[in-house]
Parts: sequence; C-alpha cells; structure tokens
Amino acid sequence: MKLSILIALEKYHDPKIEGVSFAESNAVRLAAVLEQHDFAPEDRILLINEQATKAAIESRVRRAIKSCLDDDVLFVYYAGQSFSQDSVNYLTCTDSDIHDLDHTTIRLDWLLKQFRESDCKQIIFLMDSSEKPLDRSDALPNIEWLDDTELTRFFATSTNCVCFAACKPDEISHASRKLKSGIWVHHLTEALDGKALSALDDGLRLTCSSLQAHLMRSVAISLTTTFSSKKQQSPCLYRSHANDFVLMKFAEIFADRKATSNPYSGLIRSVAFWAHESTSVKGLSGFKKGYAIPDRVNIASQTFVAKLAQEQVSQDLDSVFKQLKNAFKFKRTEIRVTDQGDGTGTIITPHFNYSIGVGQDAENPAKVVWHRTIDSIKDSEQIFSDAFAALFEGIFTTVEFTTQQPVDLDALIDAVEALEDERIAIEYDHNATRCVLRIEGIAGEIQVTQHTLRIVHPKPEAPRNLLRSFLAIQTALLGPDGVSMVSIESNQG
Repeated sequence: MKLSILIALEKYHDPKIEGVSFAESNAVRLAAVLEQHDFAPEDRILLINEQATKAAIESRVRRAIKSCLDDDVLFVYYAGQSFSQDSVNYLTCTDSDIHDLDHTTIRLDWLLKQFRESDCKQIIFLMDSSEKPLDRSDALPNIEWLDDTELTRFFATSTNCVCFAACKPDEISHASRKLKSGIWVHHLTEALDGKALSALDDGLRLTCSSLQAHLMRSVAISLTTTFSSKKQQSPCLYRSHANDFVLMKFAEIFADRKATSNPYSGLIRSVAFWAHESTSVKGLSGFKKGYAIPDRVNIASQTFVAKLAQEQVSQDLDSVFKQLKNAFKFKRTEIRVTDQGDGTGTIITPHFNYSIGVGQDAENPAKVVWHRTIDSIKDSEQIFSDAFAALFEGIFTTVEFTTQQPVDLDALIDAVEALEDERIAIEYDHNATRCVLRIEGIAGEIQVTQHTLRIVHPKPEAPRNLLRSFLAIQTALLGPDGVSMVSIESNQG
C-alpha cells in the first residue's frame, strides 16, 4: 500500500499566527501528483485548515501509521508554522493558541516516534515550515526557530526515513505570486510529476540525492527571478548518508503519457530558436569618434563592446517588452525584464523567455555578433499563435533541439551511409564529433552533435516554417528497421 498524509495550514483560528501562502492548493496539487504514482485517494488523509486540528492530526496520523505494513510507503507533507520553546520543537495546528502553545500544538518528537515505531518500508517527510516566523514578542518568552538538531539526529540513524525541508530553521520558505505556490513545493511537485528531467538520476528515477540537488538548484534560480532583492533559502535533506533510496520511478508513467498525449507539445518545450547577426564594432550606438577598434578578443575588449552596445540592448528589450505585453496581454506581475548591463538581457514570460546578447566575433575582433533566442518554452500552443508569428516573423534562422539521450554519432553516420540514399548528403570531421546533413525536401542545413540537433536556414524564416522543417527530420532519418536514428522525442509528453 502507498499512503499519503497531507496537512496544510493556510489559515489559523488565532489571527496572530500567520498561515502558509498557497498551502491548500499546494497540498491538493501534491495529492494529484502522488496519485499518478499509485497513491490512491482512498489511502490519502488530507487535512486542510479547519480539518487540521490538534486532535484530528494526532488521531489520524497515529492510526494511519499504526496500520502500515513492512511493504508500505508513506508520504507525509506538513505546511505550517513551527517553533522551538525551551529546547522542544513543536508543529502548530489550526486551533493552536498563541497564549497556550504547549497544550495546543504537536511536539515534533511525538511525530518522529510514530515514524520510529512504524513498520513502513519507506517514510518520506516533506516539511514546508515556515513561510514567516512565529510571533516572538515579549509575551512569548523562549520562542525560537525550530532546532533541527532533532531532525538531524533522528534521520541520520534511520534506515527507512528521510526528511526534505523547504529551508534551514532560521530562514523563510518564500512563496511566489506568479507561481501561485511556495517556491520550494512548486519545484518539489514538478520533480515528483516527472516534469523536471534534470531531477532524475538516470532519466527515469527520482532518488533522494537527485531530488535534493534539483531543489537546491531550482529554488536558488527562482529566488533570483522572483525577487528584486537577494533572498536566502536553503532546502535541506535529513537522512543517513547510506540511505539514498529511489523515491519515484517514471518508466511506465512516461510510456503512458507518450501513448495517450500529443508528443508535439512536449517536443516543442525542448526547442530553442536562434538568430545571429554580425555587425561592426564601429556601428554600435556607443561608439564615438576617437575610440580604437579592438584588434584582439579578451576580457577588456569584451567589456568595451558590451558597454558600447548597452543602449541598443536596452532599447531592444524595451521594444520587445512593449510588444509582448500588447500581443499577449501580460499583466505587470507576469512579465519580467533582466537587463544585466553586460551586453545581455532576458525577458521572462509565462509562455517562453526572450534573450538578447552581443559579443565580439572570435574570428574578427572588429566585428560583433548579436544573438537573439527564444527558449524555456512552457506553452507550446503560444509558439504557433498569430501573436507570436507577428512579433517574431523573419528574425530567427535556426531551430535547435536538445536530445534527451546522447546521440551516437558513429552509429548515425554509419547508418546514413548504409542507406545509400541520394537524397541525403552527410559531412563529418575525422573524429566524428559533429556531422552536417542535407536532406532533399527539407530546407536548411542539419547539424548534429552529441547533445543537439539543429537546423540552420540561410535566411530568417517564420518560426512555424522552422518547426515544420525540424519535425520533418524524424521521418527522413528513419533507419531500415523504421526506428529513428536520432530521437527527437521528449519524455515530458
């Protein structure tokens, strides 16, 4: 059996205790994701707000854990306030009273005792506590942040239990209005849902270590893109170093998704559009009479070029920002511009990211290359919209796909040559580190490396046309057995 217990406290009876933003929707979303992994609704305990009283939590948790057998797996999610008083750790409940905390909260050691006495094969404790610190006024003496010494000691000696915490005890677990979720739990759910391939150990399994690495990396990135000021939040993993078991397996889930959904949508999410344009350093808006044109490429010359181009970068970002807002009706909170001042900038939207950058031409120091990119595609439907076509018509020359598995270039070259098909021409270097194909009926040059497949057109094309050429490759590169020689499918489906 697979059992889940989800406790979410977005509201408390006592107005002096802050609830956890989006806790209710986070718990519901997490329950739905776990259901994909055979955590059945009938084996789920969902205690939200009014339901999460001290009596209800203690009764339901105690009885559920006591019923577990040695082959069972248990997920416990707690989103709520926590604190330490007189060296004892506590978890709050919806009916916790700020003036009677000792009798209206649950001791953390009580919950850990339930874990210790359980026969469960695996217990995974997910702790999102807390978004804001409990009131530490003079009226509440000895109230401190949760002391994680207890967590460290318990899980370090456990052979079947691990604990993932949203942050260190003296930090805040931040929420994002854009994501409509706590940042940590958003990335946690994304990984459990199989939508964060970088979180998977071998492309098909989520382990304790791979999940923790993903959470640390993703939370740090989201904090940077969500807040204008620096925020610190360090996801924690409490476990025995020898205890790195598999949390989730995705082989069957990915196979089912592939069979029942349109693979086109998942494919586009792994695609990026590129445009490269070469101009002279002298043509940059910041170049003035008397400036010397660089005759070499180094850090100083790159910094010089970035400064000369900064006004153009800012103007480009401002222009595209206004056009995106008008075309897609984005609200202020849905679109963000990062202008680094180093010759690069990015516009982050709910559908995709647009980036621009300028750098010296490595082969000609007197020239610069402008790079424009559309990547991080989250909504493939928008890429085919009229608004997208009108905005980015005639800009991009290249479409690139990052392969899920490394391409065996030796095998690809041998297979293409074995076809002896006059419609396919192939070129490659003597080490077979990359190859270039030209296929009759498909516009553009096809460049393949170990990790990317790219179509480069001689002149800018509409994104729709680039994608049509790109998708035609899969059929053109079918081997004699009908199996694609370069997989351009996405596990995300």
